Amino acid sequence: MDAQEAKRRKLEAKMGGGPPPSFPSAVPVPARKEPQPSQPKAPPPATAAEEADPFVCDANDAVSFRLVRTAADMATAEPFEPEFTHQVFREDETIFGYKELRIDIFQSAHLFKTYVKVRFAEKVKSTLNPADDVIEALRAHFGEEMMTDEKTFLSTLEADKDARVPAGGGDVVAVADATGVGDDVKAVDVIRAFRLSDAAVYPWHARFEPLILFFIDGASAVDSEDDNWTLLCATRHVYTSDAERDAIVSGASDGNHGWSTAAFATIYEFFQYPDKKRARLSQIVVAPPFQRQGLGSALLSATRALATKRSFVDVTVEDPTPQLQRLRDVGDVRALWSLPSVAAAVRAAAVAASKLSREDVEKEKAPLCLALQCPTSVKNEARDVLKLCAPQLARCWEALLFLFAKKSGAPEDSPAAAAFTELVVRRLRRQHCADAQRDAGAKRVYHSDVALFASGGNEHLAAEKAFVMTKAKKGRAGGQAPDLEEGEDKQDPAEVLAEYFHETMSNLAWLASAAKI
Repeated sequence: MDAQEAKRRKLEAKMGGGPPPSFPSAVPVPARKEPQPSQPKAPPPATAAEEADPFVCDANDAVSFRLVRTAADMATAEPFEPEFTHQVFREDETIFGYKELRIDIFQSAHLFKTYVKVRFAEKVKSTLNPADDVIEALRAHFGEEMMTDEKTFLSTLEADKDARVPAGGGDVVAVADATGVGDDVKAVDVIRAFRLSDAAVYPWHARFEPLILFFIDGASAVDSEDDNWTLLCATRHVYTSDAERDAIVSGASDGNHGWSTAAFATIYEFFQYPDKKRARLSQIVVAPPFQRQGLGSALLSATRALATKRSFVDVTVEDPTPQLQRLRDVGDVRALWSLPSVAAAVRAAAVAASKLSREDVEKEKAPLCLALQCPTSVKNEARDVLKLCAPQLARCWEALLFLFAKKSGAPEDSPAAAAFTELVVRRLRRQHCADAQRDAGAKRVYHSDVALFASGGNEHLAAEKAFVMTKAKKGRAGGQAPDLEEGEDKQDPAEVLAEYFHETMSNLAWLASAAKI
């Protein structure tokens, strides 16, 4: 198992989970082939010096973060380590050229101004193979404001100790009492919306945005100058009296005990014809000291509230991690079930499926899953009230059916179970199987990387790519268009479908324990 796969499993384990549930069905599901032990090509044998090079260190072990407010916090703040470093240092997450390397990254808890302290026992002296420039690698992401002098950083902490939340505190979207702060401490979390292009906001965001590189694999920065970006930021404020809390919530004060930037999300507004807008959640990060305190769910709920306030059609999420998708599923399933009309529709669908007979399964007169289809009224309400996009609603509708069946003690080998299996398989085939996506009646469309207009005075259209369409001949058996993709590298669609099906059922099993209805 490589390092990235080990990390993925570690993160998955943090979210809980369980084995896929048993859900026998008369509807055939492609059997998932268990992965066979691969026989990768052996790398060139390492020399003895390479196997035990004292000047190569693990970047994940070398780097640590601390969020601080005062000089005293520099020694007492709880450190936290990154999940990933290959986006900042070497791809194999190592740093060359140092013995006993330690990289301490201190950031002010509210404004995220950064100081980097590098320590090591010895540095390689080779000019042909010099040590990695740690400071410049970090500065490329933290910016020129990044400090390397401790006295300068301490002076900055002192100068910023009374700094307010930027841009006048933004627009308050949600307020909740903080959890996980200790029995003797009272704090409130305030989620605020800002225009990212605001001159007072984007430098703040630029200072804490680099965190995504250390905690989200494949993360990328956003264009802060685009007016379509909105920043949602959760700030935590400690208070001692109700009057102080009221002043914090109203924006009259940020409290007398300091505030912290706890989490953030970025949302992009994009156009939907003819005159609507949709929202795409791009980044969402909770700083490790504030994780497992409900802030991730709060940001997702705040995104929904913001979309409602701004009359967006719906909300999508850009390339969610498995952890974020599960968090999103839990919140959306609970929100859907809280709507009486949706709960009634789930019950009605379950009753309709319970009337299916084994004869219906055997004769295959019509798709069994028609009994479990999501009604148009539910689709409209989910979009208008909860801002759920169609793919997310399909996932959540399946989850509600599954949870209701478990709660009702429905048999796992019934025609209703067969209908549910068919419902899931059909969605997965539409979503993931390339042939299903290409099919349009008797046509298939294949996209190409070839530029249509690369010359001839049309260079401005170079981004337009060519495509190939095939069409079935009249009378062709089955009306299927020719498939141009052949060869050993083409993955069996049945295997792909089986993998996605088993993954879906595993997620539903986890969801059944996390989202009670």
